[in-house]
Formats: sequence, structure tokens, C-alpha cells
Amino acid sequence: MSIYKILFSALIILNSNLSFSQKIKTTLNSRVDSTTSDEKNLYNAQWQGFDIGFMSTNKSAQWSNKVIQSTSIGFNIFEHKIPLFKQYIGITTGLGFNFKTYTFGDDYSFMSTDSTIDLVTGNPSLYDASATVKYSTLNQGFFQIPLLLDFSTKKSQKKSISIAVGVVGGIRLFTNHRLQGKYSNGDKFNNIIRDNKYFHANLLSLDGIVRVAYGPIGLFGTYSLNGLFKKDAVEKISPICIGVSFNVQKTGSKKNQQDNEDIDIIESSFSSLK
Repeated sequence: MSIYKILFSALIILNSNLSFSQKIKTTLNSRVDSTTSDEKNLYNAQWQGFDIGFMSTNKSAQWSNKVIQSTSIGFNIFEHKIPLFKQYIGITTGLGFNFKTYTFGDDYSFMSTDSTIDLVTGNPSLYDASATVKYSTLNQGFFQIPLLLDFSTKKSQKKSISIAVGVVGGIRLFTNHRLQGKYSNGDKFNNIIRDNKYFHANLLSLDGIVRVAYGPIGLFGTYSLNGLFKKDAVEKISPICIGVSFNVQKTGSKKNQQDNEDIDIIESSFSSLK
């Protein structure tokens, strides 16, 4: 074989390798852009996760509750952060469920009229003045939607300090009053009043909220802006709540991580063909 044929064959092979390498790089760049785009969409916010807090009615002795036994438990199932300045500042919304339990003094229970609600002694709903009450609770459930202004110091939530302020609106799902104890003859009772109209509770809730977190763990505080009961039913009861939040951290999928590793290996292999 002549030297010219050898050189000609070598040029064809080299050109084929370069063309193939260029196609691979184009595909790789597309995959990198796609992965980068996926990562950019992973905006961590201060909502999705689990909350638990303790509540106070912040009122007179009649309406004061047992704070340690009065809990707010939140299951925040979805969040979406709209970026205003990259991942650092954004507006967060989402969906969640919240369940509140107010525990009052053992000798208190609710008494309602057509237009008012009151917390009184003597347990009139038991029809037994000598009954002993062990627990007296007001329980509520809400479907909630937040609107928060969210600040983060880093793109990744892992070591980021985050602050969120805003409001949380809710729709009441249920209200009930539970009394547990013993009658004078020793029989136990567990009475539950489930009539929503009985309590004159607000159908809609609106709470101011502040959330501060380091990584996925944080603290939060809420204050009821429109009160627990309807305006004319009783004096305004605006509970406050302070608690701990455990937020879900969004991360890139294992597939994207493996794609990045594959890209690095293939790119290093084809760089030797240049």
C-alpha cells in the first residue's frame, strides 16, 4: 500500500472520529443544560414538611388554656417558590392541613346560644353537676394555603439560613368539643359535640406567620388575625402559636447525578481524540 493511500485512510478515520466526537459533545451539552435547568427549578422554600407547635389563647383566666397540652400539628404537602432574585428571594405558596387542639381547665366547658358562645364552669353539657372532667378540649382542622416572602442565604437548603414572613389562609374542615371524665356513679364518659353551628367558629382563618430555619430545621410563630370565633359571638380570641418545623429538602434526582458522572467520564475520554 502506498504512503498516499495510508495518509488518505488516516484522514478519513480522523475526520470520522472528530465528527463523532462533535456529535457526542453536542448531546452532552444538551444533557448538561437539561440537568442545570432541573437544578435551577429546585427552589427550596419554607413550607413543605411537618410542623408542631404549642398554642395560647392569650386571654383572661376564663379563656386561658393549658399551653403544653394545646397543640398545632401541620402537614404541609406541597410548596412552590416563585423566584424574584435567583434562589435567594422569592414568593412561596403551597397546600397543607393543620389540626389544632385547645385544652382548657378541667372544670370548663362550652355553652352556646343562637348567637353567642362562652366558656363556663359546671359542665352544663353533661347534665350532671357532680361529674368529674379529666379533659376539656376544643379541636379544629383546616385546609391551608400560605403566601410568604422567602429569603435564603444559599441556593442549597442544606446550610442555608432562611426567613419567611407572610400570611396563611385556611378553610375550616371541622370543629368539635370533647369532654372526658367520670360521672358521679363511676361510669366513664367521652362526650363529643360536633355541630359546627354550636361554636360560632369562623369558617375562614387568617394567620400572620414568621418562619426562621437553618437547613431543614426551623422555628415558626403564628398569630390569628381574624380570631377564633365570629365577631359578635364572644370577645375576640386570637391564639398565638410557637413551634418547630421540619422542612423537606429538594435535591437533584439520582438519575441526574448519574448523568453528570457519565458526562464527565465520556467527555474525558473523547477529549483525548482532539
